[in-house]
Amino acid sequence: MTPAMPRQRYANLDALRAIAALAVMVEHMLGDLLRQAPSATGPVSTLAQSVVQNLSLGRFGVVLFFLISGFVVPFSIGGEQPLRLFAVSRLFRLYPAYWLALAALSTAAWFLGDMPGTAAVLANLTMAPPLFGQPWLSPIHWTLFVELLFYLFVALLFAAGRLRHVGTLLGLGLALIVATVLPAQLNLHGIAKLPTQYLGMHLSFLFLGLLLRLWLVERVRGACLAALALALVQFAALLLVAQFSLARGDNFVMEGLTPVLSAYALAFAAFLAALRLERPRSLLLARIGLVSYSMYLFHGTVNALVYRTLPLTGQLADIATMLVCVGATLLLSWLVYRTVERPMIALGYRISPRRDASLARLSWHAEALQGRAEWRDSLIDAPVSIRDSLPHPPSDYRTARHRDGRSSLRKTGPALAGIAVEAAPEIHVNEKLVGALLGVAIVAALLSWFALLGYLGWKIAESL
Repeated sequence: MTPAMPRQRYANLDALRAIAALAVMVEHMLGDLLRQAPSATGPVSTLAQSVVQNLSLGRFGVVLFFLISGFVVPFSIGGEQPLRLFAVSRLFRLYPAYWLALAALSTAAWFLGDMPGTAAVLANLTMAPPLFGQPWLSPIHWTLFVELLFYLFVALLFAAGRLRHVGTLLGLGLALIVATVLPAQLNLHGIAKLPTQYLGMHLSFLFLGLLLRLWLVERVRGACLAALALALVQFAALLLVAQFSLARGDNFVMEGLTPVLSAYALAFAAFLAALRLERPRSLLLARIGLVSYSMYLFHGTVNALVYRTLPLTGQLADIATMLVCVGATLLLSWLVYRTVERPMIALGYRISPRRDASLARLSWHAEALQGRAEWRDSLIDAPVSIRDSLPHPPSDYRTARHRDGRSSLRKTGPALAGIAVEAAPEIHVNEKLVGALLGVAIVAALLSWFALLGYLGWKIAESL
C-alpha cells in the first residue's frame, strides 16, 4: 500500500475554490439572462453575450475544482484503516448536503407542478444517475459523478501502492484521454459508430492536479515532465474532441471553441500561478471557499426562486438581481455548512476507524476548516502532545521554543504556505446518537440503490 501522506491545508486553494464557485454562479446567471431575455438589448445583456462568446466561466470554474480535488483529495488517505477511513470521510463529506439539495430541488419542483419521477429521484440519491440511465435532477450536479469515479481510482491506486507512481498516473491520464478522443474521431470520420462520452477527458484533469502535487509539493522525480506532458496532450485532445462536439451539437463546447479553450487555458494558468506564487491570500475568499460545496449545490435552486420575483431583463437592474442571488446563496450555503456539512464531517471522523486521538482531532479541524489562516513566516501553534503525534514536518519548517515553554513550528523556506491549524477540542458525541445517525445514513444510501434496482426490475418485468 502507498504510505499515508501528511495532511496540510492551503489557504490559497480555499480562495481558489471561492473563485471557482463564483465563476460557475456568474456563468449560470449570464446563461439564464440570455435564455430568459434572448432579444434584450440592454447593457447587461450585451455584457453577457460578450463574456459568453469569449470565456466559459462555468468550464473555468469546473476545471479549477477538478485540479484542486486532484491536488488535495488523494493525500487525505491515512489512519490505521486508510481505505475505510477514506470511504467514510467522503461519504459524510459529500452525501448529507447533497441529499438536502435534492430535497430542496424536489420540493421546489413539486410546488411548480413538475415533480420528477420516482426512478429519477432514486437514481439521483446515489449520486450516480448516469449508471441507471436517469437524468440529473439538476444538470449542475454532473461533476459529482466525475469526483466519485476519481475517488474510486484513488482508492484502487492506493491499495495497489501506485498512488505516487508517476508513470502509472501519466499512463492512466493518457488512457482516459484516448477513451474520449478515439471514439470521437472514429465517429467524426465515419469509420465506426461508437458511444462517445467526455468522462475520461474530465477525469484526466483530476489526475493532472495529482501530478502537479507530486511535482510542486512532494518533489517526486519525473512528476514535472509528466504533468506538463499530460497538460499538452489534454489541450491537443480538446481541439480534436471539440470538432466532434461541434458537429454533434452537444454541450461540451456549447458556447463555441474559443470560450471553452480559453477557459481551460485560464484555469490551468490560474492554478499553476496560485501554487507557485501562493496566491490569492484573501481571508474573505478563503471563508467563501469553506462553503463552496453548498454554493455549488444550491445556487441553481436559489436563482430560480429569485427570478420568480425579480426576472432578468437585460437592463442594469439585473445587476441588483444577480447580487441578490449571490447574497442569498452565500447565506444559505453558510447555514448548510454550519448545520449539515461541518457536523457531518465531525461525525464521520468520530465513527471512523480508531486512529491516534490527537491526530484525529487535528484532521477533523483541518477538514472542518475552523483554523485561522496564518500566512508566510507564521507559527503553527499546537499542544506538544498533538504535534508529536503527527508525521515529521516538511524540511522547510523548524521547531521554535517560546519563553513560556510552548513549542511551535516556524516556516523557514519559500515553500507553499498552508493554513496554520490550531488543535480542535475533542468532540463529545453520545454513542447512541452516533450509532443512530450512522445507521440512518447507511440505510438511506443502501435503500436508494436497492429501491432503484427493484424499480428498474419491475419495469423490465412489466415490459416482457
